[in-house]
Amino acid sequence: MTIFAKLGLNKTIQANLDSLGYKKPTDIQSKSIGAILSGSDTYAIAPTGTGKTAAYLLPILQELSQIDFSTEQIRPIRALFLVPTRELAQQVEQSIMKYGKDLRLRTISVFGGIRIESQTKRFKRGTDILVATPKRLIDLMKTKVFNLAEVQHFIMDEADRLVGMGITRELDKILAALPKKKQTILFSATDSKTLNQFSLDHLANQKIVKADGEQPALDKIKHTMFRCYRDDKDKNLFKLLELLNCDRALIFIRTKKDVDALTEKLNQKGFSSEGIHNEIPLKERKLSLAGFKNKSFNFLIATDIASRGLDIDDLYYVINYDLPTNSNDYIHRVGRTARTGASKKNTAQEAARKQLSQKESVLPVWAASNDSKNTPSDIRGHAYSFVSPEQERLVSKISELVGKKIQLERIPF
Repeated sequence: MTIFAKLGLNKTIQANLDSLGYKKPTDIQSKSIGAILSGSDTYAIAPTGTGKTAAYLLPILQELSQIDFSTEQIRPIRALFLVPTRELAQQVEQSIMKYGKDLRLRTISVFGGIRIESQTKRFKRGTDILVATPKRLIDLMKTKVFNLAEVQHFIMDEADRLVGMGITRELDKILAALPKKKQTILFSATDSKTLNQFSLDHLANQKIVKADGEQPALDKIKHTMFRCYRDDKDKNLFKLLELLNCDRALIFIRTKKDVDALTEKLNQKGFSSEGIHNEIPLKERKLSLAGFKNKSFNFLIATDIASRGLDIDDLYYVINYDLPTNSNDYIHRVGRTARTGASKKNTAQEAARKQLSQKESVLPVWAASNDSKNTPSDIRGHAYSFVSPEQERLVSKISELVGKKIQLERIPF
């Protein structure tokens, strides 16, 4: 019997996990799977990179597979996953395909950026699972191509973002369309008073689940922050990339206009780069993300559209050209590296770590970790940030969230 079997998962799901290289559940998976399978409303806080997608998907797939609707002419929607971005919607759908292989469940994901007419056609035969962003879900509800009256499981991923998006009316409409008798599940990487209140208002006799430790994924990341005036950021970024000589990095910047400008400057300097933001057509964004994952180019420059819902294998470096305005978003940004995966060691990350270690004899002291409790072998990612004077107040808040003091350092080059 596998460890996943002890959590109550069936043989098909176990076989899928085995083929994906999953050996044992993470802490949040161990705690959440049992809570969700018990039928309880669940409020789970799981730091980014700890396997939270599988933590809620596996038990839901297990529950849905108990009854086979594959022979029905029109399948009823039994599980609704609400997510804040189209990128996360696509990731959740892809994860369902992997974990739910051979379970004969049908999934549809819907989000903006695509003609709504092309999405309404997909509901002709119904679906077991619907993954949706809020506004597109509301638009589709108006067309009456489906109803949510038979939903048994309602899951909100990145729930902190959903309740903080200023879409109270949309959420109220969605909740009103759902049956009163259902299981409600909230998953979030960060906690907040707003989310706590939402859980009290909408979850009954909830089970609260939290992963052990402060930020286990973040403990595997070095955090280096430089004082830097905004006018000096371009030249300092170019110098940092030259010194690191890295073959890939995800670079976050504040606005869409800044993404376009920095991408052009990097390419002019000979750095192979592409940019993404929500005004770039979805098809082009998907091609850029695929190219970055496949290492067709070296640097992806993005707004916070890329801070959630993106699983990028082998990513070692995240660079904050600008800190986010919300300190919680820093956690999501840097969490794109040091991801929890199926294998114990990520060979590309290991190679990057060794490469950086070899350079430490010639690079300035900033290349080393300022976190004494971690040895070099523990590190699986490095986050660099350029902090302009008006954003220095965020450093202490970020340090508190990360669970370690991050020194704000002088630019050494």
